[in-house]
Amino acid sequence: MKQIVTARAPVNIALIKYWGKEDEAKVIPFTGSLSLSVTELYTTTTIKRSDHGFSFTLNGKKATKSDALKIKAFLSHFAQEHELDDICIISENTGPTASGAASSASGFAALAKAANSFFETNLSNEVLANITRLGSGSACRSLFGGLVVWEKTGEVYTIREDGFDFIMVFVLLTTQKKSISSKQAMKNTVTTSPYYETWVSKTTKDLIAMKHAIHVEDLKTIGELAQSSALAMHASMLSAIPPTLFLTQQSIDIIHTIIDLQSEGEFAYPTMDAGMHVKILTNAQSLPKVLEALDVFKVKDVIVTRPEKGAHILYEE
Repeated sequence: MKQIVTARAPVNIALIKYWGKEDEAKVIPFTGSLSLSVTELYTTTTIKRSDHGFSFTLNGKKATKSDALKIKAFLSHFAQEHELDDICIISENTGPTASGAASSASGFAALAKAANSFFETNLSNEVLANITRLGSGSACRSLFGGLVVWEKTGEVYTIREDGFDFIMVFVLLTTQKKSISSKQAMKNTVTTSPYYETWVSKTTKDLIAMKHAIHVEDLKTIGELAQSSALAMHASMLSAIPPTLFLTQQSIDIIHTIIDLQSEGEFAYPTMDAGMHVKILTNAQSLPKVLEALDVFKVKDVIVTRPEKGAHILYEE
């Protein structure tokens, strides 16, 4: 066991969405998914020895008892219970937490990467992915960089490391937590949406099409598939009972504006996770037009990100 380890993991944004678990306990998805790991938004987590018992702090606030127990349960994959009694975990997100900005993915990836080194389990990223998804399904993708595939079988791998030099623009509309968690909204969609089987069928085909588009470098198809996947995911939520409506009027107005840019020949495609924030897949050529279009909305924050490497160790001793 080391004295201190600090790890960092990027936020990843799915271009082909993950939405629904076939096996809740093992976190086996109904479909595969594909994401882009990005710069600027990430989680940095430090694990160190402590003389004051187990503690977990997130963004400067000590965790609730239930959250601390959840973290301890996750760490049981790396250490015996008595080895957790005297460690301190400090975690910081650069973006909002639990509001649809993928902070849980980067959070559990950073924690797993740090724990793997701190407790000297020395697991490969492939094995680590099977553990990490138990904390948050999409967290397994944040272990890897660039364009990342999470297969239904559990296999996780980078399909293209440079991510085509894509740019992902985050339009952050709030720092408030969502009224319903992604986990609950997902379960509700799976069990009550009449369109869920259609979602599974579409996503399975879209993932195959996206892999091909990446292989042949068909950027237009990549953008169209990403946009369609996000809209279809939200449609499945809207048809659930009760419906889950994450998008606000401002979210929808931004989506319309970005889609309008496509008719002007710009590479600009909206995508959304389970929240109100809008993300825009674009490139250096179209970025100025995207930022100009967003100016009129006076949103809280616009963050420009680029492809990033996966979770990695910053410091250890």
